[in-house]
Amino acid sequence: MPSNLYSPDIPPEGSYDLSGFHVPQEPDVVRAMEGDKEAFARLVERYQRMVYTLAYNTLGSHVDAEDAAQEVFLRAYRKLPGFRGASAFSTWLFRLAVNTVIDYQRRESRAPVPAEVPEAPGHAESEALQRIGYGHLMAALADLPPDYRLPVVLRDVYGLEYREIARVLGRPLGTVKAYVHRGRSALRLRLRGSGVLGEED
Repeated sequence: MPSNLYSPDIPPEGSYDLSGFHVPQEPDVVRAMEGDKEAFARLVERYQRMVYTLAYNTLGSHVDAEDAAQEVFLRAYRKLPGFRGASAFSTWLFRLAVNTVIDYQRRESRAPVPAEVPEAPGHAESEALQRIGYGHLMAALADLPPDYRLPVVLRDVYGLEYREIARVLGRPLGTVKAYVHRGRSALRLRLRGSGVLGEED
């Protein structure tokens, strides 16, 4: 079973020259864009852990995560011919996965299921949040507005830098910082209200 947490890796850049691309891409990306199904299958194998664990951390359910991950790769297959290489493929896919998981969650009205989340986040920035159980954290996150929830997850669970979150979400940097700040504040209020955090935290 894949790990619950994943920090997206930047794929190794090739030494080849690909005209028309702003960022050097993996050979399999180019081949998949040309319709090579075996190349696309290799991309799925390479990035399925990243996509699955993002879906799992957002949805909190193995079944929902598998369904959402499958939807991500279906969308990726359809959209890949329009990929222009303005970013690394992993960044493009991660952004697509974020949007697809959000759509899935809204459509299915899913909330994280704490009982299915056995591990604590490895990159939580707040010491107070590090001391609580991951299940409590995910349950509290489920109550946050979507605009706050995902930036907090990407920052405090995945450890992404603010600029990277802004790039992935397509939001201004100042907006992302504000959403993370407000999301953390709302999260602490919810955790205090449920007795998980004390007033001093």
